[in-house]
Amino acid sequence: MEEKIIQEAAKIYGTPLFLYDRQIITNRMQQLKGALFQNARLFYAMKANPLIGIVKMLNSAGCGIETASSGEIETALKAGVLPQDIIFTSPGKTEDEITYAIKTGIHIINAESVDEANCVNDIAGRLGKVVDIALRINQNVNFSKAKIKMTGVPSQFGIEETELSEEFFEQLAALRNIRVAGIQVYSGTQVLATEEILKNVEYVIQMAIMLSEKYGFKLRYLNLGGGFGVPYFKDEKEVDLVALQEGMGQLKKQYGEKLDGTEIIFESGRYLMADSGLYVTKILHRKESKDSLFYICDGGSNFHSATAFLGRFIRNNFPLYAIPDRGEPRKVNVVGPLCTPTDLMGQNVELSGNLQKDDLIIILKSGAYGFTYSPIQFLSHETPMEVMWDSGEYKVLRERGKTEDLWIRQRG
Repeated sequence: MEEKIIQEAAKIYGTPLFLYDRQIITNRMQQLKGALFQNARLFYAMKANPLIGIVKMLNSAGCGIETASSGEIETALKAGVLPQDIIFTSPGKTEDEITYAIKTGIHIINAESVDEANCVNDIAGRLGKVVDIALRINQNVNFSKAKIKMTGVPSQFGIEETELSEEFFEQLAALRNIRVAGIQVYSGTQVLATEEILKNVEYVIQMAIMLSEKYGFKLRYLNLGGGFGVPYFKDEKEVDLVALQEGMGQLKKQYGEKLDGTEIIFESGRYLMADSGLYVTKILHRKESKDSLFYICDGGSNFHSATAFLGRFIRNNFPLYAIPDRGEPRKVNVVGPLCTPTDLMGQNVELSGNLQKDDLIIILKSGAYGFTYSPIQFLSHETPMEVMWDSGEYKVLRERGKTEDLWIRQRG
């Protein structure tokens, strides 16, 4: 995004600010869809950024919406998403959430255990409905080299592949208010190795076909997950979409006949959104302390906790830069306004050592897992605006918060 667009947005809307570029989102969606199975459906994992405007835009462009709570289902509906374009995945769905999903008539519930399948069956029976479910599987192996693995390891996600047996499927067949439509596997997140994505996809396809043939259910739905990664740090490389497209094409040729009539789904959140967003914060003070320079900014990790790697053992820095660039680089620390030493958004990063009050720090790759992923009520700061740059104009996606917003539903 051009510097003048960022500077103008900061002047109009103030800082801290999340600024998104619609064209980047559209490009990423088209590029990823073009690299997947022909005619596969792409679902947006809205946990990455659940803004109503983002959900509406991606759904209008052809994405279904993957939700992980009844709140996300309700938000998707408010964005104008049709129930048949919504799927629901979560390791801990409550009875109220399952009831809401069934009453709403969403496309499918990805069930994570036999207990959950029983719960869906009971609720569907009370409502006089028959509900499609997919079985989320924790497969025995994981090829993905994912930064966070969700299969092939001990996990709260999914049914163990080793539990899939004749007895297991007989239990499901006895439940008259559900239909097993297919399989879902989500191997992990932040996967950059294309060959590993393809290995994992092939394993899941083989497993799904084998299960449907062996245990006699029609494979109407196959959710191959996602986890397509984004390079944040040194030596990380983009997913090779050309190689991905070639590999997907080969898998389609090899298994296409057996998948005829099967709805193929992929999911993506981070890949679609991360590069579209900037976190724009303003320097309040510069401080020299024991041979270290600190730039203290008005927006901190309370609005973008991923930059401070809260809860992680290994610290990395998001890519960032300053406007204006005042030259003479040195190692500096970029921190927010919070009364905690963990509010560290850039540690020993190379920026100009001459930056001044009111200069801007721009943190890249902030479109996914930013504001709503963060402890926004910590220290009661007013929350940032979220704005989209769209075809030469700014569109406000979320107004700046006010202090009184923090008091909602409190009692004195």
